[in-house]
Amino acid sequence: MSENRFKRYDDRETLERIKRWSVLVYRFSHVRIYSGEWQLYWRGEGRGYTSNPAESKIWLCKDAFAKTRHCGPEKHIQYIKALEQSQ
Repeated sequence: MSENRFKRYDDRETLERIKRWSVLVYRFSHVRIYSGEWQLYWRGEGRGYTSNPAESKIWLCKDAFAKTRHCGPEKHIQYIKALEQSQ
């Protein structure tokens, strides 16, 4: 399994945990999507990935889950807690 870059575990949730325990989708209101496979954040709107969290899209957690629910465990999708901001 890939090394986890995040020092705090209370600021993230994983796709696999939300698939198992659906109530976790409400743990955070807004998140950034992180691909552990590529070790990059999703930019959103089909614009690829970025290593800079400030350049990534902030999603409602339920929308982020809907966009990524098809991904398998090999993708290591994580949802990183984000402050709400206008996009």
